[in-house]
Amino acid sequence: MIYDAIIIGGGVIGLSILHSSLLSNYNTILIEQNLHLLNKASGRNSGILCTGVDAPNNSLERALIRDSISRVREFCLMYNVPMRECGSLVCLWPWDDNTDSDVSSVNEKKFDGLLDEEKNSRDRLQQVLHESHIAGDTDAIFLSSSTISKMEPSLSTECRGAVHIPGETVVDPWLFPLAFATHSREIYKYAKRKESRHENCSGEDDDVIYTGRRVVMEESTFDEDSGLWTVVTRRAASCGDEDEDMTITFTARCVMNAAGIDSDLVQSQASTSSGGDNTSLLLPRPRFEARPRRGQYAIFAAPIDDSSEHVAPKSNIPMDAKSNIPIRPIQPVPSQFTKGIFVYSTLYDQIVVGPTAQDQSSRIDDTIDPDVANELIAHASRILGHKFNSKPQLIGQYVGIRPGTTKRDYQIQLHTKSNFITVGGIRSTGLTASLGIGRHVVQCLLSSIVSPPPIEDDEDEDDEEEEVRQSILNRPTPLPDVKELVKQYHERGDGTVVLGGYVYKVTHPLTKLGWDARSGIAAFDKFK
Repeated sequence: MIYDAIIIGGGVIGLSILHSSLLSNYNTILIEQNLHLLNKASGRNSGILCTGVDAPNNSLERALIRDSISRVREFCLMYNVPMRECGSLVCLWPWDDNTDSDVSSVNEKKFDGLLDEEKNSRDRLQQVLHESHIAGDTDAIFLSSSTISKMEPSLSTECRGAVHIPGETVVDPWLFPLAFATHSREIYKYAKRKESRHENCSGEDDDVIYTGRRVVMEESTFDEDSGLWTVVTRRAASCGDEDEDMTITFTARCVMNAAGIDSDLVQSQASTSSGGDNTSLLLPRPRFEARPRRGQYAIFAAPIDDSSEHVAPKSNIPMDAKSNIPIRPIQPVPSQFTKGIFVYSTLYDQIVVGPTAQDQSSRIDDTIDPDVANELIAHASRILGHKFNSKPQLIGQYVGIRPGTTKRDYQIQLHTKSNFITVGGIRSTGLTASLGIGRHVVQCLLSSIVSPPPIEDDEDEDDEEEEVRQSILNRPTPLPDVKELVKQYHERGDGTVVLGGYVYKVTHPLTKLGWDARSGIAAFDKFK
């Protein structure tokens, strides 16, 4: 079989591209070297969908984030992905500058009338507000410290003021990208059933997602005359099979490289084989280099709730007003290098502190640094004040390695001579921008080298069959309610759930900890 495209990488970006390509009627498959999807950076993100305030102005990153954000609510409702539409607070604290002023008397819409000694606080928050408006968050407003105390009673009263960015959302970081996988397989199953009916075959041959297979780009080749890639794959050594060298070859019109932190390596390996020899490279070597940046997180159990009420934001999940956890992500004033350390609560009522931002040479070192863990505990205590226990219950830690590069913007590049697309440099905003990235890669890049396959007019297809097809494309089977998934997760006892006949391992620590504890939206009493 000749596929329209092969995607390398089963993270959130690869799955989003797969989903978008199948919706556009492309015959596409995805290959992931790990046994389970959503490992590496995609299994270690924050679960916060941002609005791109810190992305460079006029960058591709910001454009794709804005496209995604405009569709996030519809996506979550359609696929039954838990979310909390809460916005975030960019807070200014006394330790952020050298002044001791309080900006609680500032008008919440204007900065007029500030005293001279408040200028530093004013300027920093005004810049955040200005950049938010430029990024498209026109509803972002300044809030005084007194207003913040009412909105977020769990915070320390030392907050000087903040900018509220209303478009930011907290989601389940594993279920959001899992929806791409489940619907992709649903679309593919229907296509195979239809194909088998017309060709009088069983249609039980393959899948749209292959895990535990390693793409060997050094041995894969591109034929310029036919415009076809021959992609060599082998069973990954990590799978533990006796026959680790079992080779399967796929043929495709396009290769899409969504290998995350290794995207530069994949393109480098492909460049030595695309022309059949090293003297004629149809695919150039990458113009970027991976720069791994580690982000460490600490996860705490919520302090005992004192039942004080405050305003809870709207959501597609039940939300009780609580004063023991911050509902909105609390972030510092960002710098040109990092958004800083967040303090926020997950949908499972965990308090998360992180990520840090430290450059490192290793692409795989995700060991916990105990000194950093202590710093995160101290940071949480400072932000949450006396409401955070003096001896907080640390229930988990993890490190994510962000797939950054030497460039500031995304490195999404089309190489028309070799029918190769690289989707690299997606750093920490991959989850947020995934909807936009998938659509951009398929509709703008893939379509320019591989014409979208026409939808065949089947004379034998009746109205009922067409209705089924449209339903699968436009009204997918939503994910089960979290309570059903958690119940199945505990009954199976192996860290997995089964959806649509496929086994999925819960790879994200925040989801796993929440399901293990049955806290928040996974609370045990929801099963009664």
